[in-house]
Order: sequence, then C-alpha cells, then structure tokens
Amino acid sequence: MKYIRKRIHNNIFMAEFTSKDAQFVVNFFKMSIRDRYLGSILGSLWAILNPALMFGVYTFVFGYVFKSRIPGSETTLSYAIWLISGYGPWLSITESLIASCMSVVAGASLIKNIAFKVEVLPIASALNGIIPLLVSFCFLGVLLIVDRNPPTWHILFLFPIAAIQFLFVISLGLFFSSINVFIRDFGIVLPNLLTMLLFSTPVFYPIISTPQIVQILSLGNPFYLICEAYRQALVFHQIPNIGSLFYTGMVSIVLFFLGLHFFRRISGYFEAML
Repeated sequence: MKYIRKRIHNNIFMAEFTSKDAQFVVNFFKMSIRDRYLGSILGSLWAILNPALMFGVYTFVFGYVFKSRIPGSETTLSYAIWLISGYGPWLSITESLIASCMSVVAGASLIKNIAFKVEVLPIASALNGIIPLLVSFCFLGVLLIVDRNPPTWHILFLFPIAAIQFLFVISLGLFFSSINVFIRDFGIVLPNLLTMLLFSTPVFYPIISTPQIVQILSLGNPFYLICEAYRQALVFHQIPNIGSLFYTGMVSIVLFFLGLHFFRRISGYFEAML
C-alpha cells in the first residue's frame, strides 16, 4: 500500500519541477558533501583542498620539473595552464558522473521512507562537480596572472559552457544512476571507464598529435568539446566555437529528455531493488 501511495504521489508531481524540489536538490547536495568527509578533521574543506593539491602537483611537475611547453609559448608554466584548463573541467565531469551514478543506491533510505521526485537525487549529485570546477578556475586565474597572461572578457563564456556541461552530465547521470540500481558492478567499473575515456580524449595532449581518425571522432565527442571550449575562453582568450557549443547543447537536451523518460519508466522498480 505504501508503494502504491508513493507511485501515485510521484506520478502527480513529476510533471513539473517546483521550488520545493529545487530546495531538496540544494539540501541533498550539501548533505552529500558533508557526509563524504564525515569524521575528518578538516571536514568539507577537503572538497577544495583535494583538487587544489592535485593542480599544484601538476603545475610543479610539468611547469618546473619536466618544463614542458606548448607550441608558441614563451614560458614552461604555459603547459601547466593549458593542461589544467582541460583537466579541471574533466575532473568536474568525473566527480559529477560518479556521484550521480551512486546517488539512487546511496539514497535508498530516502526513497523507501519519503515521497519525493527521485530524479532529484542524480541531479543534486551532479552538482558535486561544481567545487572542483570552481577550484580549477581560481587556480588558473592565479597561474595566468603569474604567467603575465591574465584572463580577459572571454571568461564570460564560462557561464554558458558550464550550463551545457552540467546539463550533459545530469543527462548521463539519469541513465547511469538507473543502471546502477540493477547492475551494481556498473558503479564499480565506471571510474575505470572514465579513466580510459580520459586518455582516449585529447585532454592531456593536443588534438593535432593524434591520428586523423581520432581528430575526426573528437569533433563529435562532447567531453572533448566542453574541455576545449574552456581552454579557448580561459587560455587563448578566444570566443569558443559556437557551432561546437550548439551541437553539445543539442546533444545534452536530447539526452536529458531521453534520460528523464528512461529514469521515470523504471523508477517504480527501484524500491524493490534497494
């Protein structure tokens, strides 16, 4: 009977996203960050320190140890800037997808005891990627100033790029979180799949160094296009490729509605599987 009441409640209210749902998204986001570092001395501060320390290591290794350079650059710091400008968004995407994938299973007690729109769980969890993304922007801002290449007005494009990014990861998160309820191995293997995707996507290396077939495929790869858009706005002070952003945005919108439909179709079976 409780299951039937919950199904009726969801069917009535899933049609629209209310302010109450938005508040639940914010609250669940805060809770997920707090619980992740529960018991540690620094607590949620680790959400900022972890990516900052990682970016610091990359800067030291590639800027001062290997002294790598990108074509046309005058300083060794430029490669570290170029690298982090792509890897920062990638780290954000990874955080979002892994958190979204695990969100429904992690929220089993909420699903069983509270009537709410279950799709807010992967949506709220996808926001976990906001923190490493903001940390990467702040870190890059400092490096760009030190490198005498300060940000320009092109950083205004970061807002639409970020909007497209989170729409994209939320769309995938709806699929991933649904699959993980029925196939728990998916959540375990996902970090490995993302690592494989990272090294097959021109993030750590320039696209011109890859075979022609990889370059062609990359032009249709939303992961690459998002990272490259950030690089164009942040590092090269250029207007990002509007065609690529439009394509990625359309792909994200289509995936979102497909993912939402898929999620809602099978969400009625979640409680039995959790």
